[in-house]
Amino acid sequence: MNKPVVTALAAALAITLGTISYAADHKVNADLVVVGAGSAGLSAAVQGAELGKKVVLLEKNPFVGGNSQHAEGLFAVDSEWNRLRGDPLTRQQAYEAFIQKQNHMVDPYKNKDFVEGSAENIEWLASHGIEFEVRRETPLKDNTWHIIKNFKGTDHGAGLIKGLKEAADKLGVDTKLATPAVDLITKDGKVVGVIAKDAKGDTYTINSKAVILASGSFGDDPQKVKDWGHRDPEGWKSSVPVNKTGDGIVMAMKAGAERGPVSFIGHLGTEGKGIKFLSNLYGVSWQPGNLWVNRLGQRFTDESTCNAFSEAANAIYVQPGHYGWAIFDENSVDYLMNKGADSGIGVLVPIGTKYTNLKNDIKDALAADSDGFKEADSVAALAKAINVPAETLEKTVAEYNKTCELQHDPMFLKDRRYLRPLTGKKLYALKLKSYFFSAYGGLITNRDHQVLTKDSKPIPGLYAAGLEVSNMVGPTYPDFFSGHAFGFASYSGRHAAKNAVEAMR
Repeated sequence: MNKPVVTALAAALAITLGTISYAADHKVNADLVVVGAGSAGLSAAVQGAELGKKVVLLEKNPFVGGNSQHAEGLFAVDSEWNRLRGDPLTRQQAYEAFIQKQNHMVDPYKNKDFVEGSAENIEWLASHGIEFEVRRETPLKDNTWHIIKNFKGTDHGAGLIKGLKEAADKLGVDTKLATPAVDLITKDGKVVGVIAKDAKGDTYTINSKAVILASGSFGDDPQKVKDWGHRDPEGWKSSVPVNKTGDGIVMAMKAGAERGPVSFIGHLGTEGKGIKFLSNLYGVSWQPGNLWVNRLGQRFTDESTCNAFSEAANAIYVQPGHYGWAIFDENSVDYLMNKGADSGIGVLVPIGTKYTNLKNDIKDALAADSDGFKEADSVAALAKAINVPAETLEKTVAEYNKTCELQHDPMFLKDRRYLRPLTGKKLYALKLKSYFFSAYGGLITNRDHQVLTKDSKPIPGLYAAGLEVSNMVGPTYPDFFSGHAFGFASYSGRHAAKNAVEAMR
């Protein structure tokens, strides 16, 4: 081969090699690694950094926040905000009520710590510039909901995330986005770090003195919803999918952790062609003045259960086919347009919101021939449209109208404020389905937030916080105390970090 050819080949090879990128293996040392950058993870990272530790924060998404971006307020009782309002609920009353209403199927120690420390947790967040106000979400709930009112022009969960991220940046937390943890590093039975990989394929071997798992449970993995949660994922759907697939739980189990009981933050809702999320028509599904029937044409609960969204999700899920129908009439439409909603959807659609666009939403759904919404001029015609037995539905409507006339519900004891007969010339049916904001649980922890083995022994160096933690709620999420999950996420993240730092001494 002559010299010019060799030179040309060498040049071409050099160009080719220059364009090839090889995955790198980065070695990083830290005191604390936090897996997941939602409210639990960010609270842990900020608290750890405030205690003088070098913190690496990993997040599998290309953004921080997780489900917390869409949350609204945190649980706290006997806070300064409660004091200024004159709210009467005490910490002792809240703890006692919570344990009893959860049928004692919760960890009494961590729940006691959380209730007792919830007010201080809000004060810690406020010290970072996050502003709060207390609101009562529905008549069935107590004054525990500390809404994030503002952080530099951003409110609700996004405001809290923005405030914590700003604090983390100022404290020098090393936040790595789109860099999921893929495995824990263990040595002699102790967790001593994390292996992570970024979007480019680079590997990070992060050696640390402790790891806090805060990756937000498993609700976006339908198979785990079925296998771990024992729910049909076709009838029990994630409404806020943010790539939460149980990664932290799986890694911990590989390191010897026991998988604990799980629950869901359920809620009711609707879907179908021509129905937009949080539209006026969607909002009708949350209203207590409707008549609810299942596919057999039978009424199945007190419809004002919608004021307790997690319980309402259960009531709908256990019906045949995992769905029901909310029946209302043109009088209901006029009521919602002129007087407004009796039940809000969090703070996104407050009580009293006038559904001024409801008639247009109805037209859009009908024009789309929606499978989730039907209209008829009679009960029999409506029964045919929604495929329920006409005779049964006619009997159900007649009995319900009589109940409304008497202002007494002998079957379900519905609050008479919401007993309104279906007498309008137009009748409507909106499909009711069950959803969940997030799964809750997966790992069993002790009072110090250490992850436990099947022998109830702590795994040295491994902690868990937020929705990763089992036994904080029973089978049904306690929305009678608004903000429980959001509040516990921040509280447990902080205290996991505190305990981890204390163990380093």
